[in-house]
Formats: sequence, structure tokens, C-alpha cells
Amino acid sequence: MNRLRLILHRIFRRPTITGPYRIYVRRVPAGVMVDVEHYLISMIETIADNPDLMDLLVEIEEDRKNARRHAHSGWEPEQLLVEKLTTALGYELPVYGGAVAVLAGRLRAAAPAAPVVSLPAQRSESGAAA
Repeated sequence: MNRLRLILHRIFRRPTITGPYRIYVRRVPAGVMVDVEHYLISMIETIADNPDLMDLLVEIEEDRKNARRHAHSGWEPEQLLVEKLTTALGYELPVYGGAVAVLAGRLRAAAPAAPVVSLPAQRSESGAAA
């Protein structure tokens, strides 16, 4: 059932934000799912189109393969390469102008309701035990 719901969502979805990257927000029981597919596709295409970034990605893959084959002391050698790649690509998703308020409003509307906490009635002074 969840799979069908996800397929229908992807067919009939409308973006909450249309640019510079489309952002979709989908409500789930525990909160929301923020779909940044178009941003991710753009980053993958940027890596594929730039030979230096592609080489860096291949180097990360090789370091990860080597780390799995050999036991290491917890230090992950590819971490510096991942940092270089994220610095080159950027790791922030831009949202401009009025789109900020639209996204905030959509997230607020989709957020689960806060639980209502009832406090026990306070005891009056006359009924309090001394």
C-alpha cells in the first residue's frame, strides 16, 4: 500500500518550490519527506561533466574498497576526498525570495500536530494536606 501511495505521489505531485531547483514536500505519519530529486540530479550531472570531480569520485570509491579489504583503526581515508567533493559541489540547497515563506508554510502545514498535554488541576489551599 505504501509503495502504491508513493507511486501516486510521484505521478500527481506538484512542487512546493519551482526554482532554482524543484522541491517537493510529502506528508508522512511522523513528519514530512522533502524530495530534492532535481538538486541531486544536477549534482550527479555536474560530477559526470567535470573530469576532475569524476576522478575524485572514483578515488573515493577505490579508497572505500581498500578500507573494506583491510582492517583500519576507524580512520576513513576517503573522508578528506569526500570533503573536497562536497566543497567543490556545494552542500546547500538555495531557496530565494518569497519561496522561503512558501516552503516554511508548507512544512508548517505538513508538520504533525503537537500532542496536547493536560496538567492535573492544582489543589486548592483549603484541600491541601498540611
